[in-house]
Amino acid sequence: MSRRTTNDWAGESIEDLRARWGRESVVLYGKIDSTNAAAGDLAEDGYPAGTLVLCREQSAGRGRAGHEWHSPRDAGVYLSMILRPVDLAHPAMLSILAGLGVVERLDAGFRGLAPGLKWPNDVVAAGKKIGGVLAEASWSESRPRYLVVGVGINVRPLGRSAPKELSGMATAIDTVTGGKASLAEVADCVVAGLETWLPAAPATLEGDLLARVDRYDWLRDRRARLTMPG
Repeated sequence: MSRRTTNDWAGESIEDLRARWGRESVVLYGKIDSTNAAAGDLAEDGYPAGTLVLCREQSAGRGRAGHEWHSPRDAGVYLSMILRPVDLAHPAMLSILAGLGVVERLDAGFRGLAPGLKWPNDVVAAGKKIGGVLAEASWSESRPRYLVVGVGINVRPLGRSAPKELSGMATAIDTVTGGKASLAEVADCVVAGLETWLPAAPATLEGDLLARVDRYDWLRDRRARLTMPG
């Protein structure tokens, strides 16, 4: 589908968002296929590291394993960041650390949300998924040319347009907290969370970093059960 840029998002002008996040390279769209796909194309066109791509609605938002991410208009934060990790030795760490950064910021920013991380890239609250992180790389031989890290966060309650199968699996910030969160403030948490660790991701999880990941591990105190046929 064609992608048309816009000058406003969630009531904020592109100039306001550039000032808010301290960067010139912010690209806003209305309805597009996905922010990760758009960011990848912009990266191919030479957009710099740190470029932020946002949209009001996604028609083909993607989660882990190619699963569709329901992304209705003005109901969530759909955002991707371009990274050019010349010195990044362990790109697999990006999803974990991006998720940690986002969850820590959401936890500090929204009382009553109590978010957690569910391996490998889900953001959960009240036992249901409110978002996810998707990192995708473009490789040249054995090194990544660039990476795109996308984050989707449900903010408004799931409406009638949501697939029925999501009712027992997904929720939104407003549903959990009982309030009405500012989309821009949620985006602030996402941007700040990504900036916490990216692009200089450490090679291993240890010490204080491991403790921080463990703190938000949704599966930490839960047992996984595997049922075998027969």
